[in-house]
Amino acid sequence: MEKGLRCSGAVPYGYLASKEDKGEWVIDEEAAAVVRRIFQMVMDGQSVNGIARTLRAEQIPIPSEHWKRIGCPVRASSYRDPYAWSATTLGYILKRPEYLGRKVLGKTICENYKTKSTRRTALEEQFVFEGAVPAIIDEETWHNVQRLRETTRRTPKRSSAPNRLTGLLYCADCGAKLTHHNSLVQGKYIDDAFTCSRYRGIVQECTIHYVPTQKLEAAILSAIQRISWYVRNNEQEFVQRVREASSLRQEEAVKDCRKQIVQARKRHADLDGLVKKLYEANATGKLPDKHFSRLLAEYDEEQATLEASMTEWQKMIDNWNADRVRMTEFIDLAKRYTDFSELTTPMLNEFIEKIVVHEGSGRGKQRRQRLDFYFKFIGAFEVPADVVTPMEQEAERRQQEEQAEKEEHSKALAQARYEKRKQERREFTARKRADLLTTEEQAEEERRLERNRAYQKKQRDKKKATQPEKPRKRSLEELAKLDRAGANLTPEEAGRLAAYKQRKAEAVKRCREKQKAAQPPKPQQRTLKELAECAEAGLPLTPEEAERLEAHRNRKKEALQDLKARAETDPAAAAELAQQRAQQSEAVKKSRQKMYADAAAGDPEAQARYERFLATRRENYHRKKQAEAKAAQAS
Repeated sequence: MEKGLRCSGAVPYGYLASKEDKGEWVIDEEAAAVVRRIFQMVMDGQSVNGIARTLRAEQIPIPSEHWKRIGCPVRASSYRDPYAWSATTLGYILKRPEYLGRKVLGKTICENYKTKSTRRTALEEQFVFEGAVPAIIDEETWHNVQRLRETTRRTPKRSSAPNRLTGLLYCADCGAKLTHHNSLVQGKYIDDAFTCSRYRGIVQECTIHYVPTQKLEAAILSAIQRISWYVRNNEQEFVQRVREASSLRQEEAVKDCRKQIVQARKRHADLDGLVKKLYEANATGKLPDKHFSRLLAEYDEEQATLEASMTEWQKMIDNWNADRVRMTEFIDLAKRYTDFSELTTPMLNEFIEKIVVHEGSGRGKQRRQRLDFYFKFIGAFEVPADVVTPMEQEAERRQQEEQAEKEEHSKALAQARYEKRKQERREFTARKRADLLTTEEQAEEERRLERNRAYQKKQRDKKKATQPEKPRKRSLEELAKLDRAGANLTPEEAGRLAAYKQRKAEAVKRCREKQKAAQPPKPQQRTLKELAECAEAGLPLTPEEAERLEAHRNRKKEALQDLKARAETDPAAAAELAQQRAQQSEAVKKSRQKMYADAAAGDPEAQARYERFLATRRENYHRKKQAEAKAAQAS
């Protein structure tokens, strides 16, 4: 047995005895797949009884039935259901160290060969041979399963499985584990949270350390996302920070251990020399046997103490070196996962070693609580605060959108409430004006108005008491009198008076416009140009229009005669007359040219106007000739 040779022919489920060498095991792939699945189901958070139900539902044969089907020896051949997996069978499979590749011998020992009574041996009495058999389960999975099975999990009444965080949470004050609560509070909502197991305890009392499960899982997922993203994108920096943190915690202790080992070895060598001299002194008779025995016992005890201390110190150094190696395992774990959108049970069990929960402070949205996360392989580690992962950016964006939607919804509700109150107030005011209020409503309205007046007076008095007393302002009437008297006004008083005058002028203007709008509209009069064109065309005019046109022509004649009279003596008037005649000549020229062009283009109005122009010229010409003939006859 000490050489690793088995004394029993029993082979665990998942292995088969080799055909070449009965003492060697080979993996039974069909059974090994079932073993791996059982371990994975535990990692997924399923209970042993749940695993048994699943295997039975899928009709996976139990170990005895499997061995019977492949023709191997069966130890327990009396069974009724070939698929009746039990929690005991699964428990034996889950705690077997052989699946790690270890060969464990000497598990039982015979105490009395006559009665054949046996007992289970302790771990230090067993013979363990690492790597003696092929491994089915990796070491990390096996240790995780053992840790999960050590924690007692109770299934809540309103759930089909225990909470997956049970056993991972520890109180920061007393060190006890946190207990899961899933209870209906006052028949309104379910309180799904963790509290300290020693809260209101009899022997040792602690505070509640209340933490909701939903928020806790969100914090765990965020921590795993942050550290995984940091590892994948800043691996060298992560390694350096872990080493620095490890150095801060252990480097000084390791240095002391190495120093103590060197001193202990030197002392151990000195003791060897002293023992040798002690034997020589006792052999030569220089040291009596009594003193020799006492000193030798003291030296032996000191050497044994030094050897134990050196072993412990060397173990601490080895653990420190092992921690540096385990850091690479965490990097591989972080790189193996690609989807961190949801916190799964395997992810939780593989990443998190424990979580230390501190007591919270504040209430409602102001509540703050510290959580210390201890990860597998590296322990406590905090990502730098200035690192912002894409997941956090996305979460912040979604949070802002949700907050904007909530604010928009709140505004819509507030607007609806405001409109409803406004409508109710309108209806109340309408009934009040129509004297349709009841006696109770009138009394309530009077009380409301009285309260409003009292509140407004209180606010005015309060505001007046807090503000310093302002200097008295002169009225606008006083400012107007001072302005008429020519007195000097301050810029503020001058601005007030100017603003008052402008407001007054605008008010007068609005009043006049209002009066003008109230008067009936006057009939629209034709312009003098239109009247002249009508007269030239021979169209009839009203007496008023004819009088207006004649008066206009008389005014123009009088003005022209006056200008001619002044032009005889005043050069400026002469220049003005010449300029007026030039302008008139130019206007007549342009008008005739336009008339010629329009008539040539075939415009009927222009042609009629041109005919009238020619007729007028002929009449003027004949009138002039007749006048000249009369003048000649008279002479």
